[in-house]
Amino acid sequence: MAIFNLIYLSCGIVGLLLLAYKIRALRSSWGSPRVVALISTVFFSAFAVLFAAPANITWINWASGVPNFAALLVYSLVVCFAGAAFALVLYWRYPAAQAWQRVRLIVVSYTTIVAAMIVLFFKSEVDEERQIDFDTHYATQPTIAVFLFIYLVATMVGCGGQAYHCWQGSRDPAISARPWLRLGLRWYCAAALFPMAFAVIKLFVLLMDWAGERSFDVLSTTAPLMASLSMIPLVIAMALPVFGPRRPSPSLWLRRWRTYFALRPLHRALVHVNPGIVLVAPGKFLNPHHRVRRQIIELNDWRWALTPYFDLNVGEAASSRAAQAALTKDEVAAVVEAAQLRAAGTSGRSKPAQRRPASEIVDGTDLATEHDRWVRISRAYQHSPIVDAAVADAARVQAAGGMD
Repeated sequence: MAIFNLIYLSCGIVGLLLLAYKIRALRSSWGSPRVVALISTVFFSAFAVLFAAPANITWINWASGVPNFAALLVYSLVVCFAGAAFALVLYWRYPAAQAWQRVRLIVVSYTTIVAAMIVLFFKSEVDEERQIDFDTHYATQPTIAVFLFIYLVATMVGCGGQAYHCWQGSRDPAISARPWLRLGLRWYCAAALFPMAFAVIKLFVLLMDWAGERSFDVLSTTAPLMASLSMIPLVIAMALPVFGPRRPSPSLWLRRWRTYFALRPLHRALVHVNPGIVLVAPGKFLNPHHRVRRQIIELNDWRWALTPYFDLNVGEAASSRAAQAALTKDEVAAVVEAAQLRAAGTSGRSKPAQRRPASEIVDGTDLATEHDRWVRISRAYQHSPIVDAAVADAARVQAAGGMD
């Protein structure tokens, strides 16, 4: 019983949180049939799972004063969920006026089914409370047999319609162009398969009980757990179209971290220029996009602070050595910049050196170019023998000049 309570209550609470989020997010769109169908789907599924917990079944039966009233309540909610989910996907696939022609039939049919279930339940002799095995215990009572049959068929048809239309919708060319929406529809399809499988298993066991074969009753007892787990793909399905497009791709996320670690040695080497501007916004410590953006801003700031101390001789020496090494244009620019930064950052900056002309200072033309440029500079700063040689030559020249 404990595991049943844990699973049902956990999934039910998740459903209630999803319901609260959807009501808040869609409060400005109330009145739209599509929104009503969406909220109804989440509402019925959340409360059906929550009330199915054995602890809640006991409380519902006690509060109502009717033995097994929880079975009627939960089964009615499941039927309403199946109808609402079927209506929702029709509103997704068709214009509102066209969808309403079919939804109207669903509303009438499923309302009639719930009304029939209520009548059949109260016409039945179900005085012995059965929390776990209500279906199998009363399966051969004629009114309960019909009650269970229409409940299971209605659930199977509604969830089957949901799965079919979600799958077909995900293959629509207009939807295929929006990958997050397509993926969300496929998760909706998966969410429908759980209660559909539950209904199929329950219906099979019911037919076996009618035939006098009781060896499959254990399947009926465990099948509801499968239906409750549909809450997980349902939450994923509703979250993907909303949050998916806002999230960067995993490959971009990894590239940003690689950029961050490639820039980190240069960033640490120059931080002494003005450590006061180093900033990581609250909650952004593990966000590589923010961290790289701050690195680029800070490196550019330190670079401009050091520009008055750039030594033209260092730049010329680095450029000459780079040309001899047959480096590409971008590599030459990175080596020259790294040599200038190394020389200016370690010179003590007592007075400005001979400045390099401002026209030679080149910035990235876009974000990707700026990232690549600074990564090349950082690598040259750390590993290029040309940078080491150019800075060493400038140091020797400066030392010789000081001796004179």
